[in-house]
Amino acid sequence: VDYSSERLKEKRDGVAAIERSSGGLATGLSGPHEASDWLWIGWPGDLGELSADEREAALARLREQRLEPVALSAAELELYYDGYCNAVIWPLFHYMIQQVPLFARYWEAYVSVNRRFAEVIAAEALPGDQVWIHDYQLMLVPELVRKRLPCARIGFFLHIPFPSSELFRTLPERDAILSGLLGADLIGFHTTAYLRNFASALLRSLERQKHLGLQPRR
Repeated sequence: VDYSSERLKEKRDGVAAIERSSGGLATGLSGPHEASDWLWIGWPGDLGELSADEREAALARLREQRLEPVALSAAELELYYDGYCNAVIWPLFHYMIQQVPLFARYWEAYVSVNRRFAEVIAAEALPGDQVWIHDYQLMLVPELVRKRLPCARIGFFLHIPFPSSELFRTLPERDAILSGLLGADLIGFHTTAYLRNFASALLRSLERQKHLGLQPRR
């Protein structure tokens, strides 16, 4: 599960063209996806200029490639992606706190979109499936899926830094994000330092560190 996926681009000869996302995650996992029977769930791009028939035809082509789309409106993209994801989480997690708006109104959109992804996962998952969720755009999804699929095997990987607990505590929604991540059985980070920051945030905010199995990769 990833926010991004194959993108529907401009129409060519009256047919919506499908173009691979240029993001590092989509590029890195494209080979394993093609060589396996994975189902990739992600945003398919802007569908606003397609007619109803064109949209259904394009989505059907995506599903033929085992790409399950989660469509987002222009308003959702503005509030969720440009808003909470990239105006709040991205700068805060990269220690650019001066760029974080003092009064953000984007949280509800972030919750709503994360809930939509969880609903699609629950609808598509089969018994025994392993669910991998990627990156800061979907940090609430593990817990939301866990509530719908209590026995699911869920992994999450954060592809950006996890900040120090002192900085993370400035985020009003910190407890909800930590609870969201803890819905996963396994949480991965790039470095041991990010892992320690996460553990410290759990201890300070939720007092949960002692229940975790912290295993830095050697």
